[in-house]
Amino acid sequence: MSRLTPTRRDVLRLFTGGLLGTLALNTGVVPWATRMASAFGDDDRIRLALLQHTAAAWHPHPHALTSLLGEVSITTSIDAAPKEETVSLERGDLTPFPLIFVCGNQAFAPWSDSARQRMRRYIHAGGMLVFDSADPAADGGFRQSVTRELQEILPDKKLAQTSQSHVLYKSFYLCRGDEGRSPVKSHTDSIIDEGRIQALYIYNDLLGAYEQRANTNPWGGAQRDRRRDFAYRFGVNLVMYALALDYKEDQVHVPFILRRRRWTVP
Repeated sequence: MSRLTPTRRDVLRLFTGGLLGTLALNTGVVPWATRMASAFGDDDRIRLALLQHTAAAWHPHPHALTSLLGEVSITTSIDAAPKEETVSLERGDLTPFPLIFVCGNQAFAPWSDSARQRMRRYIHAGGMLVFDSADPAADGGFRQSVTRELQEILPDKKLAQTSQSHVLYKSFYLCRGDEGRSPVKSHTDSIIDEGRIQALYIYNDLLGAYEQRANTNPWGGAQRDRRRDFAYRFGVNLVMYALALDYKEDQVHVPFILRRRRWTVP
């Protein structure tokens, strides 16, 4: 017998597939996947990368991005790559990646002028740098190093608190900006140019929340699982935002759509 009642996953896939498919027609915003089609070749799956830079702990959470890619595949209609990738600070093609994560938990050495120019070109081409801090101090060494590099890469811009009304927090789920493994700050910081986030700073070790080992999270049991769940939601939002930018400003939110259509969502 065929199933008549759609599951939560069915509804989400249909909804996001419809939004992304009609995005250019309805809003004039061209998704990254369309703008960068030539860079993907025959493989149009969304790919996420971690930047191998000058921090000693540039990859503190192995397989965390792979876990996020799996969540994106499960909860949306986006076709995500099966595993994370790494890119070099100094060389290699950056264009297949709509966003690149830069991780660390302490101060790191200055980047070269060529590396800074390379990151500047990536940002100006439409890419987004996501700085995910595992530093327990809000203004610790990692934050100071990131501020130094961004001053060189984008000298006329500064990180500032992301507005709670920003579309990043509602691109798929309703989020607040306090998601992550450790509750260091209740918001994110960002550099925004012409409405687009060019650089995002996350205080709360977002990727650390995806680790399944209990000893990687200061919270236990239900609290740990809840933080991980909300961290996944924010991660999905990041991917949706990087692909579609601000289309959500002109769309009603998913829960309202589902209620109006009388779908049952567990």
